[in-house]
Amino acid sequence: MIIWLNRYIFGYLFVELTGFSPERFFNICSVHEVELWKIVNTGTSYRFFMSVKGFRRIKPLVRKSKVRLRILKKFGLPFFLYRNRKRKAYGAGFACFFILLYCLSLFIWDIEFEGNRMYTYDTLLKYFESEEIHYGMRKSNIDCDALEEALRTNFPEITWVSARVSGTRLLVKIKENEVLSEIPARDETPCNIVAEKDGVITSMIVRSGVPKASIGDQVVKGQVLVSGVLPVIGDSEEIMNVHYIRSDADITARTEYHFTKQIPLLQKIDVETGKTRRGLYGKLFSYSLLIIRPRPEGTFWKITMEEEQLHLFQNFYLPVYFGTITGKEYISYERPYTEEEKKQLADEINERLKKKLLEKGVQILENHVRILDNESLCQAAIDFVAEEPIGRREGLEIQRTEEPKETSQ
Repeated sequence: MIIWLNRYIFGYLFVELTGFSPERFFNICSVHEVELWKIVNTGTSYRFFMSVKGFRRIKPLVRKSKVRLRILKKFGLPFFLYRNRKRKAYGAGFACFFILLYCLSLFIWDIEFEGNRMYTYDTLLKYFESEEIHYGMRKSNIDCDALEEALRTNFPEITWVSARVSGTRLLVKIKENEVLSEIPARDETPCNIVAEKDGVITSMIVRSGVPKASIGDQVVKGQVLVSGVLPVIGDSEEIMNVHYIRSDADITARTEYHFTKQIPLLQKIDVETGKTRRGLYGKLFSYSLLIIRPRPEGTFWKITMEEEQLHLFQNFYLPVYFGTITGKEYISYERPYTEEEKKQLADEINERLKKKLLEKGVQILENHVRILDNESLCQAAIDFVAEEPIGRREGLEIQRTEEPKETSQ
């Protein structure tokens, strides 16, 4: 590539050689280190390429070897400029193109984040906009050191950040903290543990507090399971005092969930007709252009578009976007669901509900799905029998009693 570029800049020639002793000419060129390449014997002559500088050096060699050279074609930048020396507008446009590229290279046209998981791309981009860092700003106005410090200050979970400008892109690499930034303070507020929902207790481990229920008991929502009121009993079996503590226990119970979800009686079907419309999409800065045939009146189309940002090199992005548009015609109609489709819809609803329960730590023991169908209404009745933690802390009211004052007579 470098050799070809050098030849193009200084120019090279396609030459035909005829005469008495071409072999002697080639030997002399080799001795004087004159470069010849792609030598072809046509039978009556030899044809090859050589540089302009080499052609000027071989004039005495041509006379010495008694051969003749004829230039067949000229290549390279010097000859291109000479042929177009009168095309001033062409040269001006060529120069303006490179001037425009240089001007565009002074601005940022793409921002990329790498390593962010907790903070989304949109969150970080909005923060950049609040700090007046955005697409189209001058690269010289970006202080990467200040930007790194601001990110670490405003986003506590970011432990390391590196920002740099490469070409027309702002590249930001982020490393987030994978452990808690600080240990939460331990809460010692007195409280009871109450049932969060109805159920039958299957397991109960109490670490502090007074149990008010046991395994196998049926409990209702709001019922106290572990009390944070600890009585102090004297020798005569009387309550002498009361201590208030923070109850702590692991309590699981067998619970039930009942859901009823409505299923539509009719479904909308979209069928493609096979007709398509294709077009082009272009965008320069904030101006966009769509080139596509207008849709016939009364027809419906699904439009998809693929967009790509223009870049000359890996990090030299430009504010130019282009893409293709594809439209597919479709017609719609409604029809009743079949029994198999109703069952499939009910199963999908069941899977979504089951997924939500599992994400909450609920263990599914039994799962039943029924379809309740009549002429005017169709419903999916879904029942779950589960086992899950039901204990929830609830603050208790502390009652303070005043001791009787002693009187002296």
